[in-house]
Amino acid sequence: MSRSPARRRNPRGEGDRLRVALLDAATEKLAEVQDVDALSVRAVTAAAGVSPTSLYLHFADKDELVTAVKVRCFAALDERMAAAEAEHDGDPVAQVAALGRAYLAFAREQPGWYAAIFHTNFRKDLPRGDDGIAGAGLAVLLRVAAAARRCDPVLGEEDAFVVGTFLWTTLHGRVAVTKAMPSFPFPDEEEWIARLTAQWVGSSRGAAADPTA
Repeated sequence: MSRSPARRRNPRGEGDRLRVALLDAATEKLAEVQDVDALSVRAVTAAAGVSPTSLYLHFADKDELVTAVKVRCFAALDERMAAAEAEHDGDPVAQVAALGRAYLAFAREQPGWYAAIFHTNFRKDLPRGDDGIAGAGLAVLLRVAAAARRCDPVLGEEDAFVVGTFLWTTLHGRVAVTKAMPSFPFPDEEEWIARLTAQWVGSSRGAAADPTA
């Protein structure tokens, strides 16, 4: 009885290239289907030009692949926001507004990636540290909080975090409702961002000065 030849070890660097190719394919497919549940291992591996079993050389299962895609998409969002922020260096209020515009633009232009970020059906034992989903999301939130704090240096770290959370969840709320109710007559996006920035940056100063206000 003949034996199948042993699988040859990938040349140095080839394994990493395959992992990146699988992540590229999964990210691209998510942008198409805009639904993590509709993402199939077979479709991802076909797009990467490899067999389905190849995926398991780098990811334990689909959940682990999706987690890696989530972290990657969070990083892309943070990169987009960082670039917008840098365009207004020295003007912290303008930076907060720029972060908001960049956030909404990312959600609008990359709906599949954005949907992947906030898809909640992932295993509870997936990593939550600096290299996991929580760490990637926290980086985005801390960017917003730091911008809010630059608007008012007196604002404490905890208060800035609260303000950043309000800004982020409000932005996410607009994205979610816009998707659910596309015909709803929302205010002009630029005006909405300006009012949101003025409200939270201004109110954060008052809250820092008088916590009971």
